[in-house]
Amino acid sequence: MTTPTCGAQQPGSVPSPFAWQGIAAISAGAALIGLGYKIGSALYGASTLFGAATFTACAAGAAAIFALVLYYAFKADGCIISPAHGEPICLSGIVQDTTDERSTAVAILAPYAMGPAGLFDVVIKSDYFQYVTGPGTYWVYCNGVGAPMLPCIVKSETACGAKIGSLVGVTAGAVAGAIVGYMAAAAVGAALGCAASGPFYLLCLLVVLIVAAIVAAAVAMAGAIIGGWIGEGIASAGDSDPVVDTWEGLSAGIIVTVKGNWIVNPDIGNNELFYTTSICRTGPFATPPDYTTADADSTAAADCPIVTAPIG
Repeated sequence: MTTPTCGAQQPGSVPSPFAWQGIAAISAGAALIGLGYKIGSALYGASTLFGAATFTACAAGAAAIFALVLYYAFKADGCIISPAHGEPICLSGIVQDTTDERSTAVAILAPYAMGPAGLFDVVIKSDYFQYVTGPGTYWVYCNGVGAPMLPCIVKSETACGAKIGSLVGVTAGAVAGAIVGYMAAAAVGAALGCAASGPFYLLCLLVVLIVAAIVAAAVAMAGAIIGGWIGEGIASAGDSDPVVDTWEGLSAGIIVTVKGNWIVNPDIGNNELFYTTSICRTGPFATPPDYTTADADSTAAADCPIVTAPIG
């Protein structure tokens, strides 16, 4: 097969998938705000200073955080929503580089936003060129000497635990935040001597609403973060993932046979494994730092069945 051209494969940009995750998150947040107004009206009345408006502000603050966590939870990363269904493939080559995508800052401050553990790029044998190019491909990655590579993404079960924990935590935090936010707003209103009328009524109401929203959002965020930490801990305490364990030991020049779910990246348009399901190390290759297709072809005989690429 002819060596694929590096870079862009066809004119135009990658068709953007329908962003239903964002719409679903915003819709859920709006529904929570509406629910907050109904609850506030039923409990305190719509006309009182600390009635529906204040409780709705609490709901809005909590709903904003809930929608944020829900957006990340709804990403098709295999944690809650299954990733794009591709083709199970097998290929071999030489590891060009490996990247650790894990972030301590994200794990601590925003566990709901944790992503894959990392990725590694494989300089593939010429037998597998069909896996980096095809009718549905917009981009082909190559290394510094023009050898085609296939990115292989490694899933993080810890990240999945964090996302599930954050979703549970933010749900509890949103409820608690609405209550605590209302109490804080009432305390501030009382301290300021807010009345139901008068020249400073609107200013006082604005302060009360801002306090209600901020406190509710802070409590909901605390629930999301703490829930994420708990989810991370539970996931980390389970059995280790053999794919992650093997990936952590990879370095440039390792000869590998990999298997995984073969898809077209929806953002860039390159082919990749999302996720890698098996990594088998078969030894090191001597010459760094960039490896050629000839280097990959010179390694052990192809140990995967060769099939026609089904991208179309």
